[in-house]
Amino acid sequence: MKKVFLIIIALLQLLPSSAQENQASLLLELKKARASYQIAQQNCENDKELLEKDAISQAEFNNSKNELLTREVDYQKLLLQLISQQSYIIIEKAIKYRTSTGEKRVKVILRSTMEGNQDYLKQFENHFDVFTPEMRSGKVFNIFVSLVNIENNTIIGSPYEIRIPSIDLGKSGTVDFLLLKDVESIQIGLNYGGKKDQKNIYLEKDASAALVDIISSRFAQEADLGSTASFDLTLERFSNTDDIYQLTVLGLPRQITYDFLDGETSARLSQMRFSQGENIRKLTLKTYLPDRDDDDIVIDQPISFYAIILTKEVYNKYKDRLNDLSEEEVAGLEGGKIRLELIPSGIGRIIVKAPSLYHEITSGDSVNMQIRVMNDGTRIIDNIKITTDNPLNWKSIIEPDIISSLEPGKEEEIYVSIIPPKDANVGAQEVKIKTEAIANNRRVNTEDKTIRIQVNSARAIGWTLFLILLMVGIVVGIAFFGIKISKR
Repeated sequence: MKKVFLIIIALLQLLPSSAQENQASLLLELKKARASYQIAQQNCENDKELLEKDAISQAEFNNSKNELLTREVDYQKLLLQLISQQSYIIIEKAIKYRTSTGEKRVKVILRSTMEGNQDYLKQFENHFDVFTPEMRSGKVFNIFVSLVNIENNTIIGSPYEIRIPSIDLGKSGTVDFLLLKDVESIQIGLNYGGKKDQKNIYLEKDASAALVDIISSRFAQEADLGSTASFDLTLERFSNTDDIYQLTVLGLPRQITYDFLDGETSARLSQMRFSQGENIRKLTLKTYLPDRDDDDIVIDQPISFYAIILTKEVYNKYKDRLNDLSEEEVAGLEGGKIRLELIPSGIGRIIVKAPSLYHEITSGDSVNMQIRVMNDGTRIIDNIKITTDNPLNWKSIIEPDIISSLEPGKEEEIYVSIIPPKDANVGAQEVKIKTEAIANNRRVNTEDKTIRIQVNSARAIGWTLFLILLMVGIVVGIAFFGIKISKR
C-alpha cells in the first residue's frame, strides 16, 4: 500500500495548485479509509480464528465481516474518486459531412486519455481484492455528448444528446448527429463522471460524401421574356485538396444564356479554386431570357436545369456528352450539383402609333385622327382603355375606347376626335393620349402620346388671305403695265 500512495502523490504533483489542494484533502480521507479498512481486515481475521476455536459466536463473526465489507466499500469509493479525477475525454475529430440525400451531419470522435495511466493502474495489481472488475478495466462510463450553437448556446444537433455507455482505456467512441443548422464552428458539450466540459470546434470537412455542395435560397424563379433571373449559390467544399473546379449548367435551352458571377467582385467565372483555409464561396448564376418564346421556351412552363461544379478531371471525362446525361447519370456525378427551376413569363407591351402628332386648325374646327394600338409584347393584353387628357373645356370622342383583348403582334385602329370649345384661345395646346391595360393580372407599362394642336383665329386668316390676294394683284398689275410700256 505504501507503493500505491507514492504513485498517487507523484500524480498529484502534476496537477494545478487548486486541484492539488482537492487531491490532498482526498488523500487524507484515503489514508483514513485505508487505516479503517486494514483494522477491519485484521479484526475479521482474528475473529475468524476465534470462531474456529469456538471463542466467539457466529453472529459476532458476521458483524466483524460486515464491518470489513463496509470499510472496503468506503475505500473503493475514494479510490474510484481519485481515479476518475485522472480520467479525461478528448475530442479527436469533429467532421462535417453531407449524405447522399443532402443531409448535413457531424461525426464526433472521442478518446479516453486514461491510456497514459495504464502503468499507474498496474501498480494496484497486488490490491485487486479491493478493486471491482470495473475498476480494473479503467473504463469511463456514461459520457453524454451534445452539439451547441456558439452564438446563442442552443442545441443544434439531433438527437439533442447522445449517451456513450463507456469508453475503454486508450479506445475511442463515435457519435453522429444530424446538423439542424448549417454552421462552420460548433460547441461540443461533454458530461461524464461529474464533469462538464465545452469545446469550441471548427468543423473539419469530409471528402467521402461530396467534393463540393451547392445550396440556393432562390432555387425557383419566374422572369419575364427579355429580362434576367439571378440565382444565389453558396458553394461549400468538403475536401482539403487544392483542385480547380469547372462551373457549368446542364439542361438549359440554348436560347437562354448564363454567367457565373463572383459574389464579391461580380467577375465572370468559368473556373474557380478555393483559397487556403477557405471552404465557402458565394456565387451568382445569372440567366438571360430571349425576347420571344418558341418550342423550347413556353410561357408559364417551368424549365428545370442543373448548376454543376466538377473537378477538372471529372469535367474532362464527361464534357463531350454532358448535355446527353440522363437524370441517373447526373445524380451520380462526383461533384456538387443543384436542381434549379426557371419559369418564363410573358410580358405585355403597348405601342401607340399616330401618323402625325401636330395639327393646325382654325377656331371652331376639330381634329380628327386615326391611331393604332399594337401589342408589342409576348402575352395577351386585356381591357385596353384609351383616354385623353384635355385642356379645360376641350372634349374628345374615342371609338372604340376599350379593347377587350389584344394578342401579341396584333394591332387595332382607334378613331379619335378632339373638339375644342368655340371660344378656344388662339395658340398652341397639347392633348395627351393615355392607355391603360392588364396582362397576366399585372398593369402594363404604357407610353403617353402628346398631340400638339395650333389653334388660329378665323378673322386673322381672312385678313391674311385678303392681303395675299392684294399683293398678287399688285404684282400682276405691275407686270401688265410693264409689258404695255415696253411695246410702245
